[in-house]
This record gives sequence, C-alpha cells and structure tokens, in this order.
Amino acid sequence: MSKAILALFLVLCLYSVMVFKSDKIVVDANSSTLTVPDDYSTIQEAINNANPGDTIFVRKGIYEGNIIIDKSIRLVGEDRENTIIDGKAVGNAISIRASNVTVNGFTIKNSYPLLGCGILIERSENVIICNNNVVSNDGAGIQLTFCSSNQIYENVISANYMGIQIFYSSNNVIYRNAIFNNTCGINIGYYSVGNVFYENAICGNGWGVYLSLYSDNNVFYYNNFVSNIYCSAYSEQTVNVWCYGEGNYWDDYKGKDSNKDGIGDVPYNITGKNVDYYPLMGRYYTFAVPFRGENYRVAIVSNSTISNFAFKIAAELRAKIILFNVSSTTDSAGFSRVVIPKRLMENIHMVLVNEEQVNATLLNVTDVKNAYLYIEYFGNCSIKIVYLELFDLYHQLLDKIYSLKVTNEALVEKFNALNETLHDLLKDWNDFQGAFFNMSALYQDQARKFEGLTYIFAATTAIFITTTVYLSMIAHKKQRRLLKVNM
Repeated sequence: MSKAILALFLVLCLYSVMVFKSDKIVVDANSSTLTVPDDYSTIQEAINNANPGDTIFVRKGIYEGNIIIDKSIRLVGEDRENTIIDGKAVGNAISIRASNVTVNGFTIKNSYPLLGCGILIERSENVIICNNNVVSNDGAGIQLTFCSSNQIYENVISANYMGIQIFYSSNNVIYRNAIFNNTCGINIGYYSVGNVFYENAICGNGWGVYLSLYSDNNVFYYNNFVSNIYCSAYSEQTVNVWCYGEGNYWDDYKGKDSNKDGIGDVPYNITGKNVDYYPLMGRYYTFAVPFRGENYRVAIVSNSTISNFAFKIAAELRAKIILFNVSSTTDSAGFSRVVIPKRLMENIHMVLVNEEQVNATLLNVTDVKNAYLYIEYFGNCSIKIVYLELFDLYHQLLDKIYSLKVTNEALVEKFNALNETLHDLLKDWNDFQGAFFNMSALYQDQARKFEGLTYIFAATTAIFITTTVYLSMIAHKKQRRLLKVNM
C-alpha cells in the first residue's frame, strides 16, 4: 500500500512540477536547425557540423550515447519519452564541455557503471538541462564538475546511483525535478557552495540529500522529502540554509501548526547546525497557469494529495475559478494553503468544498504579489476558489457611492459653514448700517451746529470789518485836521 501511495504521489509531483514543452523550436534568426536523422544520421555527426548558436532537432528513435557537446548549441528531442540516448554502459551518455548549451526533451540512460554519468557537465556556465528523463544510470544521473550558473529543471531523475552529483561547483540552480528511487538523490561535495535547490520532489531514495567536504551555504526550500530510506538530508560537518522565507516538507516532522498558516511552530533539526526554521506542514505543489500571455504559478501546501488541478474562465459569469481535488488515506482533518498571484485572481469571493460554500481564512501575510488562503475540510473533497468580476464591480460601485456620500456630506458641511459665515456677515452688515445711520444723524446735527456758527462768524466778521473801516475813516479825518492846523 505504501509503495502505491508513493507511486501516486510521484506521479502527482511530476504533474505539478513539470511544464512540458511543445515541439516548436524557437531559434535565433542567424542560427540554423539541423535535424537528425534527416540531415545527419547521428547526433554526434550533427554536433560536429553545427556552428555555435545552432539547434539540433532529434526525431523520435534510439540513438547511441557517448555524445560530446563542445560548442554552444541547443540539443532538442522530439518527444522525451521516445527520443532516447542510450549510453550502452560505455562512458557518459552525454558529456558537455562548453557553455551556453541546452539539452531538452530526451530519455538518457545506461551510462558506464559507477564512473559514468547520464549527463556530465564540466567547466561550463549557462547550461540548461530541462524536460528530460535521466534514468537507469549506474553512476550519476547528472553530474556537475567545476561548473557555475547552470540550471537543471523539470527533469525526471530516477533509478540512478546518484541522482544529481555536484563537485567543485557553485551558484547553480536546481528546481522542479522529480528525484526518486536513486541510491542518493542529491550528493554535494568538494567545496560546492551557493547552489540553490527548490520545488524538487526528493522521494524514495536511500539518502535524500547528502552534503560533505566543505560544501556550505547551499540553499534548500519548498522541496518535498518523502519516504527516503536512511535519511532525508545529511550534512557532514557543513552548514547550509534550509529555508528561504519558508522551508521544506519533511515527512517525519512531528511539530504542530497552532496558528494554521501551513508552517510548523517549531524548527526541524537536520544534523549539526543545519536547521529548517520554517518547515512546511504539508507537501508543496506548484501548478503553472498560463493566462493572457503571462505564465503564473499557484502553489499549494497540503497534508492531502492534490489532483486534477485546473484554472477555468466562466465568461458568461465573468468569473475565474481554481479547482482541484484533495484526497487522504486518514480520517484526520485536511488543509490546503493556496497561494494565488493577485494579477491572476484579483480577489477571492467564494470557496466551495464539495459545492458547499465554506469560510476559508485569508492569511495576513506581507506579500504584495500573492494572496494566501487557508482551507480546512475532512476526507476526500473537491475544492473551488472563485473570483467574480461582477462582485468586484458591485463593490467598486458601493465604494463610489460611499465616496459620493462622503463628498456630499463634506459639501453640506461646507455649505452650512458658508451659511453661518453669511449669517455673521449679514449681522455685521446690519450692525454697520445702524452705526452708519447713527453717525449720519450725528453728522447732520453737527452740520447744523456748524452752520449756525458760520452765520455767527460771518456776522462777527462783518461787524469787525465795518468797525475797522469806520475807525479808519475817523483817524483819517483827524490827520487831515492836524495838517491844516500846521499849515
């Protein structure tokens, strides 16, 4: 039963982490595409005749390994399940000795036992290994030696001695791979530092991850460590980072989640000073959602098995719907913490469990780009998360009505204030008029008094002038008399 559950989980992991590529080949305008076997009968012959920047497209079929890629090319298989490179137990199936190389869309198997590799990358940068099955190699499935800044993603890596092996290499990124049924899932040693591993399913291996020989400061987060036989992770005298905001899922973690945010309340101790401070309470799933020319990812942390994930548009309802099924082998309560990009789903208006609306919790997480939703349920369920544009429009209308109401109340308040000001001005005007009339009456009274004084002044002046003239005449006559007497 446990093997069946593990197999189901691995299938679902593959579904959730893989983004299968189309058969279309996008090439630079100045490059060429060489096709095997149309143009050349073997892959190696095509590589030998290719120029840097060219694409080699390989049709379905079985091809011999021991391929050496020593120039910057893209090697693309028609169908990863049926385009097979068989090492036939001789050397490495593929050896990459150049930078800016892509290998995409193959099944790569049967390298030389113990020492051989499915894909060996040596002294290279900007190499991309994606969308391949790397299986049944008795040495390493993929090995990096003296490498930096390479990407390994969305591959199935199984039934190898070492799934991924990294020596003397740094700053490589390994993500969304299904790594299972290997003796050791990931082996890191010999001064390999600063490599990043995220969203990988590391399941059913002997050792999940083994770090040794001065390999420090490698980063692990959002990985699922499930049913690894000896241990999920072992760090031999090295110190690495086991969380990046959030940590990994460990199937033997015994902690609780009292605040229901999908993260354990106590750290998960690995070995030595290696600690996952934010272990996940459920497996980590991620699903690609293409929408209006953009690619989004919905992430789910759940203690249930997630299946049948879909994103749908209901045009007639102007709605967006995320739907998936959850299943569990126990009767305990299930949870799913769903992280949804806000540009994909602007709001969450409704959550349905088995077509019945439930109260889900919108977590208060500081993340401007994503919404975090925590849903609880029992048993096997179907879940729908619904966004209704009409609800948003309705709430926008309510917001505008409220805004208009607030504006109207402000205008009424200002109008009342103006009314009071006008009343005060009218009162002041009336007071001014009263004062003016009083001043006018006083002025008229003063004017009348002044007029009387004017008459008195005029009469006095006339008397004064008349008296002066009269006295002057008398004086003049006396003077004339005196003159006559003297003569």
